[in-house]
Amino acid sequence: MTASIPNFQTAALIKDPGPNARIQIRHDYPVPQPGRNEVLLKMECSGICYSDIYVYTGNNPHYDEVPCHEGVGKVVQLGPDVEDTLLGQRVGLGWIYSVCGHCYNCAAGRDNWCVNQANTGTDKPGTMQQYVMLSSSRAAPFLCGGITMAGALSLCDDALADGDTLVISGSGGGLGHLGLLLAAKLKSKRDLKIIAIDTGSIKKEFSLSLGATSFVDFKSEDVIQKVMELTDGKGADAAIVVPAATEAFGQALKYLKFTGTMICAGITRMDYRLPVSPTELEYRGLVIKGCHVGTKEQLEGLLVSAAKKEVVPRVEVFEFDKTGELFERIKRGDVVGRFVVEIPQ
Repeated sequence: MTASIPNFQTAALIKDPGPNARIQIRHDYPVPQPGRNEVLLKMECSGICYSDIYVYTGNNPHYDEVPCHEGVGKVVQLGPDVEDTLLGQRVGLGWIYSVCGHCYNCAAGRDNWCVNQANTGTDKPGTMQQYVMLSSSRAAPFLCGGITMAGALSLCDDALADGDTLVISGSGGGLGHLGLLLAAKLKSKRDLKIIAIDTGSIKKEFSLSLGATSFVDFKSEDVIQKVMELTDGKGADAAIVVPAATEAFGQALKYLKFTGTMICAGITRMDYRLPVSPTELEYRGLVIKGCHVGTKEQLEGLLVSAAKKEVVPRVEVFEFDKTGELFERIKRGDVVGRFVVEIPQ
């Protein structure tokens, strides 16, 4: 059983990544045909992640010309050997396109670190198009922004006790505001202090409304000094660093307490190195961890919270022809919350 599928579709493509990058919208992009154990999705909408901007600005040579990996759509066509029950199912397609299920990380329940994973928008065509192919065994939600922050929070879980301080930098953006929403739930259980770092009155008001205890403006205030003041000279117990700006990582290493934990979630340029020596790490007992996405189990919990409206992200919805403008705005940091693009139907 199949729906009527056109041969060509509308898609947004990244052209000339780097200083002269642009988004090209085409109406003659081929629609893929599902093969054995594959399904075809008709997309409804897609978010834009900073990792898409990372490709757009020429920092990742490994990419597909169709960007993005935060899409929602429905299964409209089945390939051979696919169960009929999948037809019409609503599906989320995120950063992790597929995992192998048998490597040492998958076997240990760390499928987010699968060594054989394929990623949407790099290994596979992204979600900024009307029709996307997906393996039928992966026809389940595995999105990006929220689950990245859920994973980051889980990595600093053992560093936070009642009354401790968590810092989230980049608090007003797509990832950061989701981190604040999730941290606010944790705050109610552990009486945490949450320091948000960003800039401008709009993002200050936004961050405080999401549960931040206090706000530091990185443009008008001395971030390190302010965090130390807010923690009575102790320093933060944990910090999740979201921005691509390298200064945010260097600052976090300075305002963390002895034995503090830093979670690196932001995507910097590839040649950047953290400004800390092994001797300082040893002396201060610092812990540094990386997070690019959470696990499938964490996503399931996040979706349950979303269904209960315990976590409600702030999004702005735009028409498809605004995609190029949105890429440029995110590149400049001109975003509060998350941008979502409606895919033409």
